[in-house]
Amino acid sequence: MIHTKRECFEQFKATGRLPSPKGVAFAIIDLTQRDEVNLEEITHLIRTDPAIAGRLLKFANTAHRSGRPIVSIGRAVILLGIFRVRQLVLGFSLISDHASGKCPAFDYQAFWSRSLATAIAAQAVSAQAQSASEESFTCGLLSEVGSLALATLFPEEYGEILAAARDQPPAVLLPLEAERFGMDHRELTAALLDDWGLPAIFIDAVYHHEDPAGADFPMGSRAQVLTQALHFAAVLGRACMADEPERWHLLPELYHLGAQLGLERDGVADVFDQVATEWQEWGKVLNVPTRSLPPMAEMAATGPPLPSPRPDEAPLTTFPMRILVASPDEALREQVKAALTDAGHRVATAGSLEETLRQHEEAYPQLAVCDWRPPELDAPALIRALRRREKGHKAYLIALLSPAQEEQLPEVFEAGTDDYLFKPFGAKALLARILAAQRVLHLQEEIQIERESSLRSADEWAHTNRRLLQEALTDPLTRLPNRRYGLDRLAQEWAFAAHSGLPLACLMADIDHFKEVNDRHGHDIGDRVLQQLSEVLLQTTRREDVIFRYGGEEFCVICPATGLEAALQLGERIRAAAAAASFGLPDNHFRLTISLGAAAHSRQQASAEALLKQADEALYRAKQAGRNRVAG
Repeated sequence: MIHTKRECFEQFKATGRLPSPKGVAFAIIDLTQRDEVNLEEITHLIRTDPAIAGRLLKFANTAHRSGRPIVSIGRAVILLGIFRVRQLVLGFSLISDHASGKCPAFDYQAFWSRSLATAIAAQAVSAQAQSASEESFTCGLLSEVGSLALATLFPEEYGEILAAARDQPPAVLLPLEAERFGMDHRELTAALLDDWGLPAIFIDAVYHHEDPAGADFPMGSRAQVLTQALHFAAVLGRACMADEPERWHLLPELYHLGAQLGLERDGVADVFDQVATEWQEWGKVLNVPTRSLPPMAEMAATGPPLPSPRPDEAPLTTFPMRILVASPDEALREQVKAALTDAGHRVATAGSLEETLRQHEEAYPQLAVCDWRPPELDAPALIRALRRREKGHKAYLIALLSPAQEEQLPEVFEAGTDDYLFKPFGAKALLARILAAQRVLHLQEEIQIERESSLRSADEWAHTNRRLLQEALTDPLTRLPNRRYGLDRLAQEWAFAAHSGLPLACLMADIDHFKEVNDRHGHDIGDRVLQQLSEVLLQTTRREDVIFRYGGEEFCVICPATGLEAALQLGERIRAAAAAASFGLPDNHFRLTISLGAAAHSRQQASAEALLKQADEALYRAKQAGRNRVAG
């Protein structure tokens, strides 16, 4: 009996059928996980597989656009780092090995096409949303790999679940998966990413990206921004895959999500257009199907494509909608369902008021067809109940009446019905009503978009959100990153160092006798000193270093790809620069000194907090030894 999700995952893993790298890809990943990693061995192994080599060069040139093109595998490995090479090889190998499968209801090609668009979008948007990270590509590519795993492990059973929840939101699919398999696709995705060695902050972002509101990350934290960026990328990936009408209807959501990340309207369009171009390029490299997309500005300007009226001899056409058919007459339900299904719509049916309300809760239909047949079905009560619901007031409602009920039309419309159709009717008459409904829904949505735009434009909201995000991560006095941002970044760099084997160092700096500065010159001058020391730190450290205010008169410097000796040298340079600087006012300036403690990442450390504690202990030793010095 399975008691925990972990036990469930271990049972899945024991089958040997979970998605995993094979062949040269497996050898590369195995080599990168060893304690003693030899770059020459990795480079040689990559060269033996031209497909993997070409894809890594493609990514390296995409991620590092400045300077000359990267043509050497060795240089690409050095620039990307062993950890990212492992991530990319993993993703690329899964695409190659799982381009098809045995689950009839799982569209493998569409899955990878959407995942690829999501990966490119995640990388593009993270660079503009203060969450730049090359891991974003891998997170986007593998963000729903749990679904692929379920299709691989349980092809027949998962196919049944996918058919039952077709075109439904994840909230419907997740409990069905958990009940049948013991884990839903989100949990399985997180377990796989953890097993493959991705840092926890990215696993959390992937797990919550389908429903960011369900996460409790602090506003402005790196985890929260990464999750929002990945959610935006997933919606953009859906837009790439959608047909033209559905894609147009996704544009307001993209603008809304982009604004939450601080992207103005033009910024969202730039990301979409960049993704559309790179999606096709990457599709050719990875043998993944894509499509040509028009510029986003062009789509937004032209508005939604409306079905054109057809001659009588030609069939009426509509774009797919979610439709609910309610009638106690089973024959009528099946007649309407057949006509609508043949026209490409997604149809749910119900025979009673209670069943109709339940189906509405699960399917959120855009349109409902209700048989006006009291007492078997209390249509007025049903329509009023639907209108009171959050997503029911926007649905379009069509009532089906007999000719003898014509006198009841005032009551029909008073209840909240939008249109009616007399029974009996043919498929063409029904589709004509659906076509009219779609035009009304289009018009309503355009009016709503214009109304929202007049109240608060997307650009204004994006500017506000960008400012709020920046303020949430910035120390108000020094304008350096604050403690929240710094600790998030330190945790990320520590995890990267732990998995890649690259060095990492940390410096803690503290002003000597700062209390005397405040007592002698006042707190205003003390604040000015903190600002001036911040400038010294910015001018003395390297571009790749991350400086943040830890608290009070303490500052922290994160030094990626840096060993202890190099960190001590950097600390000495900072100490000397501070000792040579003038602090205070031009007509009342003075000198001061600082002490620094340095620590480097080691396998004995259990967490980023342990590295920070070692640096703090080294700072204490520097203070005890007389101040104005660097200790390691």
